[in-house]
Amino acid sequence: MIDDWMAGTEWTVLTLIFAVGMLAFLESLLLVGLLIPGVALLSALVLLAVAAGISLHWLLLAGFVGALLGDGISFHIGYSTRQRIYHWGVFRNHPDWLRRSQQFFDRYGVMSIAFGRFIGPLRPLIPATAGACAMSPLRFWLVNLVSSVAWSLAYIAPLYWLGDELKGSQLSAWLALVVIVATAIALLISRYLLRRS
Repeated sequence: MIDDWMAGTEWTVLTLIFAVGMLAFLESLLLVGLLIPGVALLSALVLLAVAAGISLHWLLLAGFVGALLGDGISFHIGYSTRQRIYHWGVFRNHPDWLRRSQQFFDRYGVMSIAFGRFIGPLRPLIPATAGACAMSPLRFWLVNLVSSVAWSLAYIAPLYWLGDELKGSQLSAWLALVVIVATAIALLISRYLLRRS
């Protein structure tokens, strides 16, 4: 059944490209990215995209645009709220989130935008912290642009090549389905634990 869905219809192709971009966006977005097991979901989506015959170029572009916009919006939220962001309810309940992000930003400055993109728990926080610290928007966008390209290449390309290797064995679609189910279970558990904390 899943192999029939993966036959490569135009709707399937567009849906998967959009899903990769949307996941890259949400994983980078302030607070939202903390709730999403991004790497597992991205793995599943890329494997499904390979099974559907989607070109690597489209997936790289979708990941790049999503990551660029997610970090960009997070930065501008921090930039517009400045120090008020530290008084949001969620950050009052979890002060260590922004404290760690602030320490990382203080240590690496503008390069924290690039480095933080590759560190899961900090990824959706660093751009907002940079904005709250009044980083120049031009400097932010230059680093954001370059690091979004690097992130897309580093995360999506290896998954694509793995899926391409598995494609001949017809395992990639089933492997993607297993990853999606495991991710859904992990997401439910993490949301439950987050509510209890």
